[in-house]
Amino acid sequence: MVNSRRTFLAAALAASLTAATGASAAEDLKIGVMFPLSGPMALIGNEAYQAAQVARDMINERGGVKGRKIAFAVADAPGPTQGNAEATRLIVREKVPLIAGTYASSIALAASEVTEREGVLYWETIAVADKFTQRNYKNAIRLTFNASMMGETAADFSKDLAAKLGKKPEELKVAVISEDSEFGQSVGDAAARRVKANGQNLVANERYSRTVTDLSSLVLSLKAKAPDVVIATSYLNDGVLFVRQARELDFNIGALVGVGTGYALPDFLAATGANAEGIFDVDAPATPNVANLPPATQKLYGEFIERFKTLAKRDPGPLALISFGGFWTLFNEVLAKAPDTKIESLRKAAYAVDLPDGSLLTGAGVKLKPEGDKEQGQNTRALLSVMQWQNGKLEVVWPKSIAVKEAVSVPLPAWSKR
Repeated sequence: MVNSRRTFLAAALAASLTAATGASAAEDLKIGVMFPLSGPMALIGNEAYQAAQVARDMINERGGVKGRKIAFAVADAPGPTQGNAEATRLIVREKVPLIAGTYASSIALAASEVTEREGVLYWETIAVADKFTQRNYKNAIRLTFNASMMGETAADFSKDLAAKLGKKPEELKVAVISEDSEFGQSVGDAAARRVKANGQNLVANERYSRTVTDLSSLVLSLKAKAPDVVIATSYLNDGVLFVRQARELDFNIGALVGVGTGYALPDFLAATGANAEGIFDVDAPATPNVANLPPATQKLYGEFIERFKTLAKRDPGPLALISFGGFWTLFNEVLAKAPDTKIESLRKAAYAVDLPDGSLLTGAGVKLKPEGDKEQGQNTRALLSVMQWQNGKLEVVWPKSIAVKEAVSVPLPAWSKR
């Protein structure tokens, strides 16, 4: 009897220890993470990835998701070909239940074709091409705004500048230029359409390669058309090149409205110096009015900023804020609330997310267009702003509901007077 009791207790103790060990060493929850970490888009791709790392570390320090630590299976996708191949690798070899990223629209479009075919969730945090949510894909989710929203915002803001430029909106001459990727074309086309719809005078709608090394012919063509406003959709290098050559060729305009984070990065300021002063940028607010955010979001904002600066040794740009918000929502609102990682469960949890404005660091919220909508999976509470470089800092100036500063330097001083 005693031996039997000892055997029972030993077995019970062993079972208890095994359960405890299993609980304390719960298998990591591995997800696919894809960004352009090398190549021409690596600068912003790495910033977005660093923001995702901060989100992962913060959730893991809080106990992970249902007691499981988040682990990244990382893919470097400099372009769409690699996006397709890496998405396949993550699904087939790494066995991930979802892929999140990616920043570049061309990469997102290619990779999401794979996830749709394989029945895996694609969680896009940054890429904006309209087409992403217009393909009737069941498994493609986007947390940020789309390209049309960016182009339309730029056009509406340019109309708002007419009074400062001493003209009526219908007298305003607007030129639209953009690099020729899926992103640039989508934004540029939307801006051009909106300029016309607003009754403004569209004098140019031009495209160029984002790898261009000389924009002098474009600058001279624009100079001959004498626009009051240029709406320019660019990445970093081509945005810097355009500003430099506009100065070299004495192309003076009333306002330059940049679209995209190329104009918002500290690197843009470092490369252009005082020439950046007065230039606008359409994107998520890099410096949101934190005092207007709910207390919980304010606290999260402060923690993110501190951690990002420690990791990256720099202040975050708007895409870092967007990337963090996308991953933080994925961890807390989808993975934490889905009963498992089957595609049906993840998709149901994603469409159930209902976060009010002010929940994310940019001031945005989250509510997806429902399944069956022509843009299903698109966040309806994404937030855009217009910012301006003022005294070496990017300030939100429009719309007034979220502005922290008034727009200045309209019209821009002539190059000869700077």
